[in-house]
Amino acid sequence: MVKTKTALFIVTYLSAFIGYITVTAHVHPASHAAFWGLAIVSAIRHGLRPFQLSRRLLNLLAVSVMVLSLSRLSADFLVEPLLDGILVLAGIKLLEAEKARDYMQIYLLCLFLLLGSGLMTLSASFLFYLVPLALLLTVSLMLLAFEDAEPGAALPRGALRQIAWNAGAMGLLSVPVAALLFLILPRTNFPLLNFLNQAAFGRTGFTETVRLGEVASIQEDSAVVFRARMEPVNERILYWRGIVLDEFDGTTWRPSRLEEIAPGEAAEEGDLRQVIYMEPYGLNRLFGLDRPVEIEGIPTRRGADGTFRVWSPIFKKTRYVVWSRVTTPHREPPPDPRKLLALPHDLPPRIRRLASQLTEGKTPKDAVREVLHYLQSERYRYALADLPRDLESFLFENRKGNCEYFASALAVLLRLGGVPSRLVGGYRGGYYNEAGGYYLVLQKHAHVWTEAYLPGSGWVRLDPTPPLAVTPALAYGERLLTRLRLLMDILNYHWFRLVVDYDVERQLSLVRRARALARNLVQDPSPPRWWKPAAATAGALGILMAAVGMIAPIWKRREKPERRLRRIFAGKMRRHGYELLPWEGLKEFALRIESEEMRRRALQFIGPFNEAVYRKGVLDVTTIRYLKKELRGL
Repeated sequence: MVKTKTALFIVTYLSAFIGYITVTAHVHPASHAAFWGLAIVSAIRHGLRPFQLSRRLLNLLAVSVMVLSLSRLSADFLVEPLLDGILVLAGIKLLEAEKARDYMQIYLLCLFLLLGSGLMTLSASFLFYLVPLALLLTVSLMLLAFEDAEPGAALPRGALRQIAWNAGAMGLLSVPVAALLFLILPRTNFPLLNFLNQAAFGRTGFTETVRLGEVASIQEDSAVVFRARMEPVNERILYWRGIVLDEFDGTTWRPSRLEEIAPGEAAEEGDLRQVIYMEPYGLNRLFGLDRPVEIEGIPTRRGADGTFRVWSPIFKKTRYVVWSRVTTPHREPPPDPRKLLALPHDLPPRIRRLASQLTEGKTPKDAVREVLHYLQSERYRYALADLPRDLESFLFENRKGNCEYFASALAVLLRLGGVPSRLVGGYRGGYYNEAGGYYLVLQKHAHVWTEAYLPGSGWVRLDPTPPLAVTPALAYGERLLTRLRLLMDILNYHWFRLVVDYDVERQLSLVRRARALARNLVQDPSPPRWWKPAAATAGALGILMAAVGMIAPIWKRREKPERRLRRIFAGKMRRHGYELLPWEGLKEFALRIESEEMRRRALQFIGPFNEAVYRKGVLDVTTIRYLKKELRGL
């Protein structure tokens, strides 16, 4: 037997723990400590050493917590302070939990925590938290009903299992209704109140400028940037173009202030198609394999430098289709030499002398080859720590750096040699998920490379970063945890495709397909081509249902003897007008029997039954025969 209040408190604790897990990555360390401290004190109060608390004091503490949370609100942080306050409130309510309203408030706070995590991210983990939390809350409501009907009552363990089973069954029965509502109700994939957490996006990762040493911090970040559904391609062409940087002030590269807008270009045969599922990241640049020529599914403006952008920053999960022409060189109108040869006037003389040694008297193609060979020689190495303070230090003293040092050095030396050049920012590589059929691109793949314009050819992609460098992305990809992450990421990928990206447009598409199918069936009543697979599936389902129907009686016969005897006893007593409740003890039930004769006959069964099942723990054959005889007498 388990006391209803004990079971209720355990389930409530589990619900609060799930609510805590959902927001653990978004709340302040002080909120973590406060929640755990309050939860531990609550466990001591309710389980080990009961003591009284002033509700007025707890209410004052709760109000103070919310005032403190509201005082921390700002334009950049609107959700996180509220989550801090709600989490601490949940801990306070755990400490206060005594009445039904206290438990209801805890459950409501748990739901608020889950919804708050949904404001921060639309990951598939939301479903993992929602399902057990919904099950626990349903069980809690049932236990509350029992505790309200009979305070301090105790339930058999079998009754608790039955409650859990009923809660699960209620959840399963609601799935078809939820699925139907999901299909037919108008909706959008833009999360409600998304404006509240715009500052949560783009805090790390891709930026509009590249400052020497800046990408190093990005390359330590394993957050997902986008997923690209496509066939696997050669690793050498996995350059995801995002932005072109052609102005350099000595330490920072940035795009031209006056961006040239180019007319749209249609995809051609041989272009590579990718379906990009973009995570929210706070900027308006779109990515595609170098170089993208056309983007479908979202309004864009195309730059003359082969980049695309949308009209406003991306603060929601976004899907688009991009066609890329991966052949190089890229054809583009001749550049403006004044812009693509410009350099700071205070460029160190040593850099100018080095450029003269490497490029003087050479054709543009030979100059590119010479400078590239120089930077990829053994004198330079890849590094993310202890980086040089500037380009001069990288070239002549420190001689180590990451991609933006190598790309900047190549572009500057080529410009000094009279070769128009610029930097391109984006991502390099990606982990291909064979099971899902897509590339997973992380912030770790952030990369910068160089483009040089060669007369008669066009823009050539150059990547001076040492090809054998063990970058964070490569090192990360060799770990076992990465492989497991790729496996688990399939769920996130399909969650986005089937749930997050399901909007009104998709609903209308389904309606149009259904109408087209009905029209085709009217015009051509012959069976469609897919009738055989459908018939095979229906047949398999029929066989499965028949098998379940055959196995169910066998499973029923395997019912435990004590359960079967209790069930028969309950049926016998029901015929006499006495209903044995599922959670009710047999002795408690006997006390409700008004007829002394019927109570005596019932106790003749109940006494030996309880002695064997609950005291000895063994229901032997002799006892079973005796109990069956008593049941026949009922």
